Amino acid sequence: MSAQAQAWALSQQAVTDPTARHILLVLAGYAGQDGRGAHPTVARLAQDTGLHERTVRAKLTALEAEDLIRRDRYFAAYLETRGAVKPICYDLVLDSKAPPAVPVSIAGVTQSMDLAA
Repeated sequence: MSAQAQAWALSQQAVTDPTARHILLVLAGYAGQDGRGAHPTVARLAQDTGLHERTVRAKLTALEAEDLIRRDRYFAAYLETRGAVKPICYDLVLDSKAPPAVPVSIAGVTQSMDLAA
């Protein structure tokens, strides 16, 4: 759980739909300090929020369209090599001006490398 990611989620005043805000805040609880690597299942988000899975999927799609979250294919592929079944990973777009991170594999450990630095 990351206090920084949750504080960012709370500060997103552009998200006026209370259901989408709730999902964003819960998703932020699964992200790291840098806002990356959140990978709860839709079923888990539905359980955490008390919403129907269909509603969760629709709101995740809306949050992606608003460029507040992005799917992280690289981290999902890494988790799949570790036995996760079709994981979907999300990164919070803490700084919309920064490009997404590119993963680097060093001795079997996957890390993110920020190309903007």
